[in-house]
Amino acid sequence: MERGPVWRVVGAAESAAIAVALAAGQPYRNLAPTMEGPGHRACMLYAAMVCPYPARPNARRRAGAAGTAGSGDPAAVRGAVRGGTGAVVGFGDYEYAVTGAQVLFRFLDVVEFLPHESADEHLAELRAELAKPS
Repeated sequence: MERGPVWRVVGAAESAAIAVALAAGQPYRNLAPTMEGPGHRACMLYAAMVCPYPARPNARRRAGAAGTAGSGDPAAVRGAVRGGTGAVVGFGDYEYAVTGAQVLFRFLDVVEFLPHESADEHLAELRAELAKPS
């Protein structure tokens, strides 16, 4: 992806950390890198709505899912419930590192924070995004 604003979907723990930082007027940067890469705004709004884990607070990561060791995301545990409020978050920039087995990302400079209990709350926002001329 090009540099500039990028979006990602976050679970309850990271959503809460971002909310606290924003409320305190502090910058936010995920200090623990994640394997989840950046996306376009419309794509992340859509993903938040159709992927069960980010979409609903009672959804669980599939017990047979591929391992997530080293992702840096404490919620990225097989069988873990998302819980709480998730969010679609826009970031001004990102960093990445390529290791022998994976690519890890860090995101910085929150430019948009769209929290949700249930991701269908983003439907109007997704429709508006898709209606923009390309």
